[in-house]
Amino acid sequence: MNKKFLPAAALALAVCFMAAACGSAGSEPSDGHSYFVETDVPHSDLYVGGKNLSTSKYSSLMSELRTLVNGLEEDFSVEFEESDLSRINAAAAGEIVPVADTTRALMEMAVSFSELTGGKFTPALFPLTELWGFAPSDAGNYTLPRPEPSSAELETARAVSDLSHFSLSDGGIAKSEAGAKLDFGGIAKGYMCDRVIAHLLEKYNGSQVDAIVKVSSSNTALLGRKRDANGTLRGYTMGIDDPRSLVTGVSYGLYMAELSDVSVTTSADNYRFYIYGGKIYPHIIDPETGKPADRGIISVTVVVPNAAHDSPGALADALSTAAFCMPLTRALSLFSELSETYGIGAVILTKDFKYYAVGDLVVLNRKEYAQYCNDRLGGNYDVDAIEDVYEKGDIGAASDEILPCDREEEYISLVAERLSRG
Repeated sequence: MNKKFLPAAALALAVCFMAAACGSAGSEPSDGHSYFVETDVPHSDLYVGGKNLSTSKYSSLMSELRTLVNGLEEDFSVEFEESDLSRINAAAAGEIVPVADTTRALMEMAVSFSELTGGKFTPALFPLTELWGFAPSDAGNYTLPRPEPSSAELETARAVSDLSHFSLSDGGIAKSEAGAKLDFGGIAKGYMCDRVIAHLLEKYNGSQVDAIVKVSSSNTALLGRKRDANGTLRGYTMGIDDPRSLVTGVSYGLYMAELSDVSVTTSADNYRFYIYGGKIYPHIIDPETGKPADRGIISVTVVVPNAAHDSPGALADALSTAAFCMPLTRALSLFSELSETYGIGAVILTKDFKYYAVGDLVVLNRKEYAQYCNDRLGGNYDVDAIEDVYEKGDIGAASDEILPCDREEEYISLVAERLSRG
């Protein structure tokens, strides 16, 4: 299953939960730049050859990783005017823009992932991202309520938001339409995670590396296994952020256990969004409609075995973005196929407060996780006192018509009220 397939007020269960939340260890400015991507490899969870790195060696390593990730950001982030993508976006039609090897590699992967998802993942939607007010230039105004763009504006932006307008040659990347623009936001952080993993494995070649790698809050790689304080090894556990925590009062709605050597990405509608007319408009644009995704899905978490692809983090990133824009049954079908063939798993949360787990994943609800902690990790939780948030959905009975439950409507009303107060 783990073969390569493409080139290139709640109880604090977090006491047992080991990996999802960690602070940034590296995005400070250097060389006059302000970087936006956060990178963390927690010292307490980094072991090489079974030993924790010394403080000085860890500090040196993190400096290397900051330099690596910051350099990638300079290559292809649209937040830098001199990046490859910014130069492509500003170029005239037919102009060939020379690009770095990293940008070329991402473009090639983006094309293959677009084919894999039937076009539901594409890096060519930046004109629509700008139209809907989710571009970096709109930072600080993402949550402002606003009406939808006009039909004419939407059609104009859709006309140039097509991957077919771009071509890759030995000389670089060119576009056939002047208004066409690229953005690797749906793949870049996963790719950065991959490069950090590659750096660790190359640097400590010949030694077992156990580590947690995070690039921003949504992309995580788990190398090897979790080493407890007593030296015993076990699979990692990881919480799935609850996008409705404002009404549920919990940080994690679900948990995954027994993870090892995987890359994990979550796409959700509680990051960069606004509410207008009682409706959530997330920053993830659906290529099929040209509008913010509105499929009844509120979160998609994808787990890719690191052995399944040359860039498992980039693939997980692209798949979570694509599935967020799919009808539920289509997303479930895609992940079922990918699970059977390549060992990829997924957990989808919907606005009726159900969850669907696909693949060979150990997915635990809050009560189940508390019992897991008691049985496996030395916990002492009152399982009966813990409330589940999401109900397990029947994949066989899943429908693309997903109606919001009362809690979902409560969430939208509460967020809209808070945003209106500034």
